[in-house]
Amino acid sequence: MKKCFVFFAAAMLVAGMAFAYQTFTFHCDGFGNMVKASPPIYTGGITGPDCAPGTWTMTVPDAGWPGIGNSAARWAHIWSNYYALHYDDFFCIWTGTFDAELDIVHTGVGTMNGVCDITFQILDGDCDQIMDPEECSDGLSGAVIIIHEGTGAYAELCGNGSYSGFYTRLCSLPASDPSFMLDEVHFDMELLLDECGMGTDLSTWGAVKALFR
Repeated sequence: MKKCFVFFAAAMLVAGMAFAYQTFTFHCDGFGNMVKASPPIYTGGITGPDCAPGTWTMTVPDAGWPGIGNSAARWAHIWSNYYALHYDDFFCIWTGTFDAELDIVHTGVGTMNGVCDITFQILDGDCDQIMDPEECSDGLSGAVIIIHEGTGAYAELCGNGSYSGFYTRLCSLPASDPSFMLDEVHFDMELLLDECGMGTDLSTWGAVKALFR
C-alpha cells in the first residue's frame, strides 16, 4: 500500500547567514531496510530537475541494536526504542525518528554531505495503541536536512532543506524473508544552500532539530 508522507523544512535561523540562497530541487527513488542491513542504508537514484543524474544515500547508525542475524529481535528493539515510546494519543500515530548521514552525488558535477532525520510515522487506524499487521506498512514520514560541506560545483555550500513523498513497507512477510521490513521510498527534496561563511556544523544541526522537538 502506498502512503503519502510529509517532511518538514527547517528555517535557517542562524544570525549572520546571508540570504542569497541557491535552491536545488530534485526527485529521489530508492530502498532501505532497518532490519536486514547493518548499518541500515537507504539509497537510490536522483532524477531532475536539479542534481541529476546522480545518487543519494542515507546511512543510519545502529550501534547497540541486535544483529541482523535475528530479524525478529532487531525489529522488536527498533519498535520498542523508536516507535512505541512516541505515540500521539490525539492523532493516533507512532513516530520513529532516526538520525542519518546524508550523501548526494551529482554525477560528474560534485557531491554534498550532511546529516538528516528519517522519520517514519505509522498510523494507528483504530486508535487502540496496538500495531495491527495491516497498520505496519501505513504511515507518514518527515525529516529535516543540514548540508555542511560539498565538492566540485557544490564546494563551500552549506544550508538546510526538506523532502516529502511516500513509502511502502514489506512488513507482512515472515522475519526470515530477505525482504522483511524492506522500505521502498519516493520523495522530492529541496535544498537551500549558501556559501559556508560561518560553517554549518553539528551544533547548528542540533539547534535546527530542536525546533521540531
